[in-house]
Amino acid sequence: MKHKSIPVLWMGIAFGVAFGLAAAVLAVHGTDPKSLVAALRLTARWAFLLFWLAYAGGAMAALFGPALESLAGRGRELGLAFAAAMLVHLGLVAWLFKISSSPPLSEQLIVFFLIGIFWVYLLAIFSFGGLSKTLGSKGWRILRIVGMNYILFAFAFDFVPVAIREGMHVGVWRFIQYAPFATMSVVAPFLLLAAALQRRSGMRFKFAELRHRIVGRMHRYVSDMD
Repeated sequence: MKHKSIPVLWMGIAFGVAFGLAAAVLAVHGTDPKSLVAALRLTARWAFLLFWLAYAGGAMAALFGPALESLAGRGRELGLAFAAAMLVHLGLVAWLFKISSSPPLSEQLIVFFLIGIFWVYLLAIFSFGGLSKTLGSKGWRILRIVGMNYILFAFAFDFVPVAIREGMHVGVWRFIQYAPFATMSVVAPFLLLAAALQRRSGMRFKFAELRHRIVGRMHRYVSDMD
């Protein structure tokens, strides 16, 4: 029972932080569209931090050692926490659409981001109980790779263009708002690739060491026979 309650606790904390951030912005600045956009940006960044740790935490632990080892086993909790935080973000999006005189996003972008939301909650559903086991280890791995990378691409699509094209032109503060998250979006897949290469090289080293020991024992056995 204790282990089952951990993801719920993480989800509750993530939702509470997102709700608190949104409430603080709206309490200070009001509930006009501009204030809602500010709250959306803040909750998006909080959710992204949780997602990024779920996406790259295992790779970070593999690359940088025991200090980050706790991240390697928290992918499920962080992923579910991300999904919980996104509920607040989606509530703000719905609110913004309701009070705006025209849709804040084009139809193409709405579809693009809705697909991302679909992946968020499909992965969350399969993360509960033993539902992922129904797909098999290979099926779940494929689903997770496709879904997580689509979500990462959606975040990168939001952060990277502003950081590159607009950040330095509209002011240092706006650049600071986007550049760190854009960088994290771009770096994340390379961290996974580097960790995979490290694991592969480690396996090759272990295989070579094992082969060396086997050959050595065979030589000693032949020598003893002589």
